[in-house]
Amino acid sequence: MTSRYRLLDIGWVLATNLFVLAGVIVWDWPAGNVFLVFWIENAVLGVTTAVRIATAEGAVDGQPRPDSILRFPAWGRVGFFLVHYGIFSFVHLVFVTILAIGAGVEWSFWALGMPALLIALRYVVDLVRDWFLGGRRRQVNAEQAFWSPYPRLIVLHVATLLGFFIAFPFGGGLPRAPWSAAVDGVRAWLASFGYSLSTGTLLVALLMILKTVADLAMIRGWTGRLRTTD
Repeated sequence: MTSRYRLLDIGWVLATNLFVLAGVIVWDWPAGNVFLVFWIENAVLGVTTAVRIATAEGAVDGQPRPDSILRFPAWGRVGFFLVHYGIFSFVHLVFVTILAIGAGVEWSFWALGMPALLIALRYVVDLVRDWFLGGRRRQVNAEQAFWSPYPRLIVLHVATLLGFFIAFPFGGGLPRAPWSAAVDGVRAWLASFGYSLSTGTLLVALLMILKTVADLAMIRGWTGRLRTTD
Protein backbone atom coordinates (compact mmCIF):
# COMPACT_ATOMS: atom_id res chain seq x y z
CA MET A 1 0.00 0.00 0.00
CA THR A 2 2.75 2.43 0.92
CA SER A 3 4.62 1.84 -2.35
CA ARG A 4 1.44 2.53 -4.32
CA TYR A 5 0.92 5.79 -2.42
CA ARG A 6 4.52 6.77 -3.12
CA LEU A 7 4.11 6.19 -6.85
CA LEU A 8 0.96 8.31 -6.89
CA ASP A 9 2.71 11.06 -4.93
CA ILE A 10 5.62 10.99 -7.36
CA GLY A 11 3.18 11.27 -10.26
CA TRP A 12 1.49 14.30 -8.72
CA VAL A 13 4.80 16.02 -7.98
CA LEU A 14 6.07 15.46 -11.51
CA ALA A 15 2.79 16.60 -13.06
CA THR A 16 2.56 19.86 -11.10
CA ASN A 17 6.24 20.81 -11.16
CA LEU A 18 6.80 19.90 -14.80
CA PHE A 19 3.69 21.87 -15.78
CA VAL A 20 5.18 24.97 -14.15
CA LEU A 21 8.57 24.21 -15.72
CA ALA A 22 6.93 23.96 -19.16
CA GLY A 23 5.22 27.27 -18.49
CA VAL A 24 8.56 28.96 -17.91
CA ILE A 25 10.41 27.40 -20.85
CA VAL A 26 7.70 26.84 -23.47
CA TRP A 27 4.99 29.40 -22.70
CA ASP A 28 7.23 32.25 -21.49
CA TRP A 29 5.68 32.67 -18.06
CA PRO A 30 7.48 35.39 -16.09
CA ALA A 31 9.56 34.33 -13.10
CA GLY A 32 7.12 35.96 -10.69
CA ASN A 33 4.55 33.27 -11.45
CA VAL A 34 6.91 30.57 -10.25
CA PHE A 35 7.40 32.25 -6.88
CA LEU A 36 3.67 32.87 -6.48
CA VAL A 37 3.10 29.16 -7.15
CA PHE A 38 5.61 28.41 -4.36
CA TRP A 39 3.56 30.49 -1.94
CA ILE A 40 0.27 28.95 -3.08
CA GLU A 41 1.73 25.52 -2.35
CA ASN A 42 2.82 26.83 1.04
CA ALA A 43 -0.74 27.97 1.80
CA VAL A 44 -2.45 24.78 0.56
CA LEU A 45 -0.02 22.68 2.59
CA GLY A 46 -0.92 24.68 5.69
CA VAL A 47 -4.67 24.19 5.21
CA THR A 48 -4.42 20.43 4.69
CA THR A 49 -2.08 20.11 7.67
CA ALA A 50 -4.60 21.92 9.88
CA VAL A 51 -7.18 19.31 8.86
CA ARG A 52 -4.72 16.53 9.73
CA ILE A 53 -4.02 18.01 13.16
CA ALA A 54 -7.73 18.34 13.91
CA THR A 55 -8.51 14.73 12.91
CA ALA A 56 -5.36 12.82 13.96
CA GLU A 57 -6.14 9.85 16.22
CA GLY A 58 -2.72 8.19 16.55
CA ALA A 59 -1.55 6.92 19.92
CA VAL A 60 0.94 8.85 22.03
CA ASP A 61 3.87 7.07 23.67
CA GLY A 62 3.89 7.99 27.35
CA GLN A 63 2.95 11.39 28.73
CA PRO A 64 3.16 14.40 26.42
CA ARG A 65 6.08 16.73 27.07
CA PRO A 66 5.28 20.03 28.81
CA ASP A 67 5.93 21.91 25.56
CA SER A 68 3.94 19.49 23.39
CA ILE A 69 0.91 20.73 21.48
CA LEU A 70 -0.89 17.65 22.78
CA ARG A 71 -1.48 19.58 26.01
CA PHE A 72 -4.05 21.63 24.09
CA PRO A 73 -7.53 20.48 23.07
CA ALA A 74 -8.07 19.82 19.36
CA TRP A 75 -9.15 23.39 18.57
CA GLY A 76 -6.14 24.77 20.47
CA ARG A 77 -3.73 22.55 18.51
CA VAL A 78 -5.13 23.82 15.22
CA GLY A 79 -5.08 27.42 16.42
CA PHE A 80 -1.48 27.19 17.59
CA PHE A 81 -0.45 25.65 14.27
CA LEU A 82 -2.20 28.35 12.25
CA VAL A 83 -0.36 31.07 14.20
CA HIS A 84 3.01 29.28 14.13
CA TYR A 85 2.81 28.26 10.48
CA GLY A 86 1.13 31.51 9.55
CA ILE A 87 4.16 33.53 10.69
CA PHE A 88 6.40 31.59 8.33
CA SER A 89 3.82 31.92 5.55
CA PHE A 90 3.55 35.68 6.05
CA VAL A 91 7.32 36.13 5.81
CA HIS A 92 7.29 33.94 2.71
CA LEU A 93 4.52 36.08 1.21
CA VAL A 94 6.54 39.26 1.76
CA PHE A 95 9.50 37.83 -0.15
CA VAL A 96 7.21 36.46 -2.86
CA THR A 97 5.48 39.82 -3.32
CA ILE A 98 8.80 41.61 -3.76
CA LEU A 99 9.98 38.94 -6.19
CA ALA A 100 6.75 39.00 -8.18
CA ILE A 101 6.85 42.78 -8.54
CA GLY A 102 10.49 42.71 -9.60
CA ALA A 103 10.37 39.65 -11.87
CA GLY A 104 6.91 40.18 -13.40
CA VAL A 105 3.66 38.24 -13.17
CA GLU A 106 1.15 37.06 -15.73
CA TRP A 107 -2.29 37.24 -14.10
CA SER A 108 -4.08 34.62 -16.17
CA PHE A 109 -5.86 31.39 -15.39
CA TRP A 110 -3.48 29.38 -17.56
CA ALA A 111 -0.31 30.84 -16.04
CA LEU A 112 -1.45 31.06 -12.40
CA GLY A 113 -4.90 29.57 -11.85
CA MET A 114 -4.17 26.22 -13.47
CA PRO A 115 -0.96 25.55 -11.48
CA ALA A 116 -2.81 26.58 -8.31
CA LEU A 117 -5.63 24.13 -9.06
CA LEU A 118 -3.17 21.31 -9.76
CA ILE A 119 -1.38 21.94 -6.48
CA ALA A 120 -4.64 22.11 -4.51
CA LEU A 121 -5.91 18.94 -6.18
CA ARG A 122 -2.65 17.14 -5.40
CA TYR A 123 -2.85 17.90 -1.67
CA VAL A 124 -6.60 17.31 -1.37
CA VAL A 125 -6.36 13.95 -3.13
CA ASP A 126 -3.50 12.96 -0.82
CA LEU A 127 -5.53 14.05 2.21
CA VAL A 128 -8.61 12.06 1.21
CA ARG A 129 -6.81 9.01 -0.16
CA ASP A 130 -4.05 8.52 2.38
CA TRP A 131 -5.25 10.30 5.50
CA PHE A 132 -8.95 9.40 5.58
CA LEU A 133 -9.54 6.45 3.27
CA GLY A 134 -6.11 4.91 3.90
CA GLY A 135 -6.49 5.26 7.66
CA ARG A 136 -3.27 7.17 8.21
CA ARG A 137 -4.99 9.49 10.68
CA ARG A 138 -5.35 6.54 13.09
CA GLN A 139 -1.56 5.99 13.02
CA VAL A 140 -0.33 9.59 13.30
CA ASN A 141 -0.91 11.74 16.35
CA ALA A 142 -1.54 15.49 16.28
CA GLU A 143 2.03 16.44 17.17
CA GLN A 144 3.47 14.32 14.35
CA ALA A 145 0.97 15.91 11.97
CA PHE A 146 1.93 19.35 13.30
CA TRP A 147 5.60 19.00 12.35
CA SER A 148 5.15 17.06 9.11
CA PRO A 149 4.89 20.08 6.70
CA TYR A 150 7.99 21.92 7.88
CA PRO A 151 10.60 20.07 5.77
CA ARG A 152 8.64 20.98 2.64
CA LEU A 153 8.11 24.51 3.97
CA ILE A 154 11.87 24.89 4.30
CA VAL A 155 12.33 23.80 0.67
CA LEU A 156 9.79 26.38 -0.49
CA HIS A 157 11.45 29.14 1.54
CA VAL A 158 14.94 28.27 0.36
CA ALA A 159 13.69 28.21 -3.23
CA THR A 160 12.18 31.67 -2.76
CA LEU A 161 15.34 33.07 -1.20
CA LEU A 162 17.40 31.68 -4.05
CA GLY A 163 15.03 33.53 -6.33
CA PHE A 164 16.52 36.81 -5.15
CA PHE A 165 19.93 35.73 -6.41
CA ILE A 166 18.42 34.29 -9.60
CA ALA A 167 15.83 36.79 -10.77
CA PHE A 168 16.94 40.18 -9.56
CA PRO A 169 20.47 40.42 -10.98
CA PHE A 170 18.93 40.36 -14.47
CA GLY A 171 16.54 43.28 -14.19
CA GLY A 172 16.64 46.96 -13.44
CA GLY A 173 20.02 47.52 -15.07
CA LEU A 174 21.88 45.52 -12.43
CA PRO A 175 25.04 43.70 -13.57
CA ARG A 176 24.86 40.03 -14.36
CA ALA A 177 26.03 37.68 -11.65
CA PRO A 178 29.47 36.16 -12.32
CA TRP A 179 28.06 32.63 -12.39
CA SER A 180 25.48 33.50 -15.06
CA ALA A 181 27.97 32.70 -17.82
CA ALA A 182 27.82 29.05 -16.78
CA VAL A 183 24.31 28.72 -18.25
CA ASP A 184 25.06 30.37 -21.59
CA GLY A 185 25.66 26.98 -23.18
CA VAL A 186 22.28 25.73 -21.99
CA ARG A 187 20.63 28.87 -23.36
CA ALA A 188 22.28 28.29 -26.73
CA TRP A 189 21.12 24.67 -26.74
CA LEU A 190 17.51 25.66 -25.98
CA ALA A 191 17.72 28.41 -28.61
CA SER A 192 18.48 25.73 -31.20
CA PHE A 193 14.99 24.33 -30.48
CA GLY A 194 13.38 27.75 -30.75
CA TYR A 195 13.21 28.58 -27.03
CA SER A 196 14.85 31.94 -26.41
CA LEU A 197 15.20 32.47 -22.67
CA SER A 198 16.86 35.14 -20.64
CA THR A 199 19.52 33.94 -18.22
CA GLY A 200 17.28 34.81 -15.28
CA THR A 201 14.34 32.83 -16.67
CA LEU A 202 16.55 29.85 -17.38
CA LEU A 203 17.91 29.88 -13.84
CA VAL A 204 14.37 30.01 -12.47
CA ALA A 205 13.64 26.92 -14.57
CA LEU A 206 16.69 25.21 -13.10
CA LEU A 207 15.41 26.17 -9.66
CA MET A 208 12.15 24.35 -10.45
CA ILE A 209 14.16 21.26 -11.36
CA LEU A 210 16.02 21.42 -8.05
CA LYS A 211 12.74 21.82 -6.18
CA THR A 212 11.34 18.77 -7.97
CA VAL A 213 14.36 16.73 -6.89
CA ALA A 214 13.89 17.91 -3.30
CA ASP A 215 10.16 17.05 -3.41
CA LEU A 216 10.91 13.54 -4.65
CA ALA A 217 13.59 13.06 -1.98
CA MET A 218 11.12 14.07 0.74
CA ILE A 219 8.47 11.69 -0.59
CA ARG A 220 10.97 8.86 -0.43
CA GLY A 221 12.04 9.76 3.10
CA TRP A 222 8.49 10.26 4.34
CA THR A 223 7.11 7.01 2.94
CA GLY A 224 10.15 5.20 4.29
CA ARG A 225 9.29 6.41 7.79
CA LEU A 226 5.68 5.41 7.29
CA ARG A 227 6.74 1.92 6.30
CA THR A 228 8.55 1.46 9.59
CA THR A 229 5.37 2.35 11.50
CA ASP A 230 3.03 0.03 9.58
